[in-house]
Amino acid sequence: KAPEREKYEEQIKSLRLKRVAFRTMWLAAEDYPLLLGSADLGVCLHTSSSGLDLPMKVVDMFGCGLPVCAVSFSCIEELVKGGESALLFSSSFELADELLMLLKGFPDQCDALKSLKNGVLERGSSASWANEWEEHAKPLIFEVIAKNCK
Repeated sequence: KAPEREKYEEQIKSLRLKRVAFRTMWLAAEDYPLLLGSADLGVCLHTSSSGLDLPMKVVDMFGCGLPVCAVSFSCIEELVKGGESALLFSSSFELADELLMLLKGFPDQCDALKSLKNGVLERGSSASWANEWEEHAKPLIFEVIAKNCK
């Protein structure tokens, strides 16, 4: 399953971090949204070699109401609107700055994090699959069918 898992576990172990714990495990499919839903913030390190694919992990995180910090690359803004439900970063320094800003006052006074979370929840309530289908996909499919049935 994860071909480079051991490599990363060794790198993490060599850091000798204090007060930091890493856990790597495989989850049952039904446990994945529960894990995401228990988090305060998601971090996505996905980049696209083609510049065309989007990280489904971000979709999963948004679906669980989780705001995200994600690596910026050419098409990521099709999925992530920076500042509304997520923040984008291009370097480890930018990610560190974002984490410090978002987690300032944690756990009770994280206004920036709360704002991003509200953005995720607003996005989720306004863009349901059914709404998107009715507004965009269904009319297009009916148009194509009508043209081909003449």
